[in-house]
Amino acid sequence: MKAALRRLWTSPTVTTWGSLVIRFASVILLLPLVLVRFSASEVAVWQLFSALFLLALMLDYGLAPTFVRLLSFARAGMPIENMGRVGTGGPNLPVANPEQSAAEIFSTMRWLYPRMALFVTLVMLVLGTWALQIPIHQLPNPPAAWLAWGLIIGTLLIFLWGSCYGGALQGMNLIAEMRRWEIAFGTLQVSFSMAVIWFGGGLFELVAAYQFWALVGVARNRWLLKSAHPELFSPARAASPRVIAVAMPPAWRSVVGVLSSQGVIQLSGVLYGQSAPAAEVAAYLLALRLVTVVSQFSQAPFYSKIPALAKLHAAGQSEPLLKLAAKGMTVAHWVFVGGALLAAFGAPLALDMIGSKTPFVSSQVFAVLSLAFFVERFGAMHIQLYSLTNHIVWHIANGVTGIMVCGLSLLLLPHLGLLSFPLAMLTGYLAFYCPYAVRHASRAFPMHWPKFEVKISVLPLFVLLFGLAVGVAATRLK
Repeated sequence: MKAALRRLWTSPTVTTWGSLVIRFASVILLLPLVLVRFSASEVAVWQLFSALFLLALMLDYGLAPTFVRLLSFARAGMPIENMGRVGTGGPNLPVANPEQSAAEIFSTMRWLYPRMALFVTLVMLVLGTWALQIPIHQLPNPPAAWLAWGLIIGTLLIFLWGSCYGGALQGMNLIAEMRRWEIAFGTLQVSFSMAVIWFGGGLFELVAAYQFWALVGVARNRWLLKSAHPELFSPARAASPRVIAVAMPPAWRSVVGVLSSQGVIQLSGVLYGQSAPAAEVAAYLLALRLVTVVSQFSQAPFYSKIPALAKLHAAGQSEPLLKLAAKGMTVAHWVFVGGALLAAFGAPLALDMIGSKTPFVSSQVFAVLSLAFFVERFGAMHIQLYSLTNHIVWHIANGVTGIMVCGLSLLLLPHLGLLSFPLAMLTGYLAFYCPYAVRHASRAFPMHWPKFEVKISVLPLFVLLFGLAVGVAATRLK
């Protein structure tokens, strides 16, 4: 019993799930209070704040995986010069000083992240303020909402600045330690935010309570990293030319890729908020928030294994690498299916039960949205697998897909309305993203296509299709 509890306590996957459960708690506990206490226009602005904050984090979502891989390679003893395009390693791999290489990489991160944070914050200050003009104008108290937006902008700068500590913790394979603290602090964040609403707080008070704990999390991650690896802080922050040389090519491609995929998804809600009624915007953003949380929750079984996968790849151990990857992908697909079906059937019932002032999207819209995200997860995990080579093709995979999604959305919007966004996503992922991702992954590793893909995804996809079809049919019979 004690050994089992120890495995759970030290498991990156289980602790990541625990952290994501707390994030999910903000949906199932905090969001219902927001939906009951706030008007539809206030809910729309609150959700837009979240969408804009996530959109701003996309640059780090592209940078962080690059540095996680580099730190993992460093821990395996790979010289920095060899990290540009990583084939299989093995016994003949040159060996470097792991501590020295990791410290040099982290020194570059500490130099780069403040500059990235300032740039993103300035861009978001301009674009986000423009996007919020119409939604905030519909509120009864616009000045309080603008004050809340100013608070978010200030928090964003510090949060992005400190994101280097979270990335370094993952790269040094301290995922379980970081996630355990996230569980504790996330619980406090949700509890304080709920208390603010319960005692009559408005939009500004809610934002202040929520963002405070985000800032505390930055200080916590810095303390965790410095306690475990003080040697990383020994060199002064500086841009190492050789780290920049191996990091920037994959990093900028990753950033473009993330902006073209998750960025487009979040941007769809922001753009929809410029023309649609507040109730419809709130309904779509709520559905998008739910399926995004489900998608994030499903990432844990695979993404928590990336440092271990990178180390196996650097050592040339392809067979255990593919076995570990297949296990993570399979569990990830089943977790997504369970979460998506729970949201599809449970969300409308829950909104009715709590007397929400905000409606939910139609079952058809949520079904197509769920399918689009499932297909995206399938392709994204193959892209991540191929990215172990440090040859990044995210900018092509997501860039082409993003252009397809934007073009199709504009073409379909006058005819299909809200359904045009998820349908365009699904089409883009099926037509280009997934075939492109699978082709690259199968060329880099002995995956025996299509046996590998059938094993990890066919049964979960069938269950998801069947469950969503039942939900749509039940809605039409009402």
